[in-house]
Amino acid sequence: MTMARTVNSTKSTNRPNTLIARLGAGLQDSWYRRIATLMTAIIIWQLTHVFEDYWWEETFSCVQFALLSTVALEWLIPWRLPYRMVLQAAVLVIVSGHTAGYKYIEPENWRSISNLWSWVVDNVSQLSPFIQLAALVWGLTLFFSMWATKRRRIIIFAAASLLSLMIADSYTIIYLWSQTAWAIFASLAWLVADHFNRFQREHPNSWSELLEYPISFFLPVVTIITGIMVLGILTPSIAPIMKDPYTLWAESHGKKVIGSYTDDLPVIGSIGDFSSGDTSSGYSRNDSELGGGFQFDYSPVMSVSTSHRSYWRGETRSIYTGNGWEESKKSGNEIRNLQQNQQLPIEEDRSKAKTIEITQSFTMLREEDTYPVLFAAAPAKQLRWVGDDKTGKIPPELSWNPEGWELRWLGAGMSLTSKTYPKTYSVVSELPALNNTALSQTTAGWGASDPDKADHQQYYNLPKTVTSRVAKLAQEITAGSKNDYEKALRIQTYLKDNFAYTNEPDTSLRNSPDFVDSFLFEVKEGYCDYFSTAMAVLGRTAGLPVRWVKGYAPGVLPYNEDEMRYQGFVPDEATRNPNGEGTYTVRNADAHSWVEIYFSGFGWIPFEATPGFEFPYPIEDEQEVVVPDIDLSDMTNAPVVESNSSFFSPRMVMWFSIAILAAMLVYAWFRRQKLADSFARIRYRATNANERIVVETNRLVRFARRKGLHREEWETVREASERWAKERTYLRSDLKTVADCFERAKYGTTVYEQAEVDRFLSMVRSIRERM
Repeated sequence: MTMARTVNSTKSTNRPNTLIARLGAGLQDSWYRRIATLMTAIIIWQLTHVFEDYWWEETFSCVQFALLSTVALEWLIPWRLPYRMVLQAAVLVIVSGHTAGYKYIEPENWRSISNLWSWVVDNVSQLSPFIQLAALVWGLTLFFSMWATKRRRIIIFAAASLLSLMIADSYTIIYLWSQTAWAIFASLAWLVADHFNRFQREHPNSWSELLEYPISFFLPVVTIITGIMVLGILTPSIAPIMKDPYTLWAESHGKKVIGSYTDDLPVIGSIGDFSSGDTSSGYSRNDSELGGGFQFDYSPVMSVSTSHRSYWRGETRSIYTGNGWEESKKSGNEIRNLQQNQQLPIEEDRSKAKTIEITQSFTMLREEDTYPVLFAAAPAKQLRWVGDDKTGKIPPELSWNPEGWELRWLGAGMSLTSKTYPKTYSVVSELPALNNTALSQTTAGWGASDPDKADHQQYYNLPKTVTSRVAKLAQEITAGSKNDYEKALRIQTYLKDNFAYTNEPDTSLRNSPDFVDSFLFEVKEGYCDYFSTAMAVLGRTAGLPVRWVKGYAPGVLPYNEDEMRYQGFVPDEATRNPNGEGTYTVRNADAHSWVEIYFSGFGWIPFEATPGFEFPYPIEDEQEVVVPDIDLSDMTNAPVVESNSSFFSPRMVMWFSIAILAAMLVYAWFRRQKLADSFARIRYRATNANERIVVETNRLVRFARRKGLHREEWETVREASERWAKERTYLRSDLKTVADCFERAKYGTTVYEQAEVDRFLSMVRSIRERM
């Protein structure tokens, strides 16, 4: 009995050591699977950053924790795959519930199937959308880690991932340089692990010997890969040697691609500033030639803390040339040496207008940008402070133009570099409250007794390029209008309802030398410069005094209530914000233009003719406007394409060509062996079968050299193959066959048939794949 107890005690003592040994053996046997899962998760982690502007922070946290838990369970749990998947799925549900703030809902009645189903829906729906995205990345991680078992598949997955990151980095404002570097690092590490895995399978004895000195063997590999990654992350400012095809195409057409890691975010060109060759959205420097298209640039320009949502007005233009706008010849009586909180006068009579006072504080976010004006809601009433010193004097470079409602920076006679453009400033403005009834009872203009009639004529003038059909269209739009205000509303409504908004209008349809005429009757699509200029010309044709204004749309708050409603989130009364108070982020994509029309007793009233935009002034009463149906058939001399953009635009042709090229490359990759055989048949079409065997044997010898199997100068093919067979025993039989065929083809009298050559080539391919 004593001996039995001793034996049992010994077994009990050794059991934990046996479990640890099994666990260690399991980790060692499945090390490659764990490495593949880790590298797949790293690459997918980087790919999630493509959705940086679309996902919430909570979504990123949930997805990333899902990836971490998947890798951790793959590394720590030595269970079979189905059991690991069940455990991972359970963890995903817990993570999604924690992220979504899950709260358990009790069922009303267990006996009712409908109530039971409602209970399930109520509980599961709380996990959306986190559970779907977490399950997606989890499934992709498991799939690609198990699918990419060969070098070719690893390369396909890595190349597709890198291509996605590079496209997103090149054609969006998302900065993905470090993510691309991490993806390259994971891909290289995965390929190294795959090489060692194959080495372990084919040379188990040599693998065991290598593991006796792991540091000396693996350290150089890890050091090289890590060095490449660190070098890539720390030196993103080095200019690339080669540029992508789209960048080359864009620069050849005088354009600039925004969003590359090599960009230092210079002063962006404008909507309408095409003379400089820069077609990215932003505040324009030159409005003399409008037209063309642009790409949206979403880089931030400024943040505005305001008590009321508004447009941020910049400069005024009054002279339309037929191609664009020029500044008024009369600069106005500019007021210099401004003081803090000084009342800024305006020349217009606004005695009938109701106004709302709003306070704004601006912070410019791009240090290199300089503008000719300070932006503000219109018209500005007083300057609270300018610059970091909120109690100091107003800089002498700043002046007020009471006619154009412009806070001008760097007045006449001062150099553009005399002083840095203010980075912070605060303005109080008086925003007009829109009273449709009162405006309907007044007239546009200054009246017959206007003492400055000659100066005000610039707001009525039109160049000779404006055609008769533009005048006819304005007459038909405003026919039957009861007052000037209704005329303006009709023109605004007609443009919004009958023309399409696009940032890339098909300018190839333009034939007319006049910008507005070509827009109304030929191109029929465009962006804000098209719509605002068209309203200015139609308004002047109808006898209304109109001026053109440019600046910025309001921008966005940290959350957008309308978007939240669209997604199903209805804020309560406490979170409603009818005045739009808050801090707005204004981007280059918010650069905008509109018009102002002068009404007696009200001054300049803004109008917004661009579809999708509404001027955010408070409205005291609504007025419905009905525009009569207008037949343009007798005004249009040429057929017009009504689509938003031409299918055969240069950009579409470029993308179509890239898609065809990509499809051809994918097809060539999967058919590479057949293509190689076809090339070989064409190459050796004048060579007999025996010579083909000799040539392919010599190619195999050269390939073997790249795999570490050298042939000495004094060795024959047979001698070399016999020596190789001692190192690669699994190739012994095939190498002997190759040597036999080579000797009979080169030195013997045997004449091979094509079928025998095909079998020989198939065997050579098999040897190359297994080397």
